Amino acid sequence: MAKSTKTQSTTAARTTRPKRQETAPVKATANDASPTISSLTHGDIAMRAYELYLADGAAPGRDLEHWLRAEHELRDTASGN
Repeated sequence: MAKSTKTQSTTAARTTRPKRQETAPVKATANDASPTISSLTHGDIAMRAYELYLADGAAPGRDLEHWLRAEHELRDTASGN
């Protein structure tokens, strides 16, 4: 009788990155306390930068400008300015 052999995959095991934690945009309401500077996350800044990108007509090439502006706005809001 012929022996059956299973073929083993020669590819390396795939690694998966942990999922990015979803965060809500930083928008204070009358019932919410304003966010603090230390509570701002990458996701908060990214969401605001995306909103600025859309408000500017979704034109490419201004990503750094949108990011820095979002960071500045959120830090000002968080510090109470």
